[in-house]
Amino acid sequence: MERAADLNAKNPYARFGMNQFSDLSPEEFTKYYLMPFDKQQYETIRPPTKSVFGERVHQGSSFDWGSKGVVTPVYNQGQCGSCWAFSATETIESYYALAGGTLTSLSMEQIVSCDQNDHGCEGGFPSSAYQYVQSEGGIDSYQAFPYTAENGQAPGCQFVQSAVVTNVASQQSISGEQGLYQQLSSGGPVSVCVDASSWQSYEGGVLTSCGNNVDHCVQATGYTNYSPEYNGESAWNVRNSWGTSWGQNGYILVATGQDLCSIGDYATIVST
Repeated sequence: MERAADLNAKNPYARFGMNQFSDLSPEEFTKYYLMPFDKQQYETIRPPTKSVFGERVHQGSSFDWGSKGVVTPVYNQGQCGSCWAFSATETIESYYALAGGTLTSLSMEQIVSCDQNDHGCEGGFPSSAYQYVQSEGGIDSYQAFPYTAENGQAPGCQFVQSAVVTNVASQQSISGEQGLYQQLSSGGPVSVCVDASSWQSYEGGVLTSCGNNVDHCVQATGYTNYSPEYNGESAWNVRNSWGTSWGQNGYILVATGQDLCSIGDYATIVST
């Protein structure tokens, strides 16, 4: 509770308090719900960057892809550092729906269990997850290969070629918050990798203070202006994978304009 009080002081427009993670030390929380992220290794697989045009988020503007029928319900990764696979899978789901497919829950377990270039519950990169899906010939439906690694143990690979729903045709990086705004305004949701070390006791509101030691991957689905309640702070709508009982029904609001949590540094999208 002292740590939550300190975060409340640093984030006057957010709320931190008791939740399902309150009995974990920061070290335990990092071990079970976050992951290592090697920035230098990421640069070796960073996809080509999409050109950026347009402006930053305008005060007073709000938009979210969740209302457009291309975002699946919030998932729960459990005590497994598989956020990278969830972030990648959610992005594939969204762009498959945007391309005209039916919004379908896909198998993040396939990526966790079968992608040999990443590390299952010990972490990975959305970019290499996309590469795995493309090389494998597609990704199964969630129904065909459901997620069972929530206890920290990934099952053996049980990929079923006949259950493939879609494949990844290509991937791109999104450059900074300007690129993030452009993509969210007109393209679709974005996979982002961030510093979530301060998110453990988040309950709601707009995060305005955050580190840049990336340890978690999620999905940005839109942006919101919360004036005057939050002093006019524009915020990214970020979908997490810790279940709907965490945060604002599974989401967190991250203030724009400061590259908080490194939100604009490791962002990617796909085409299917």
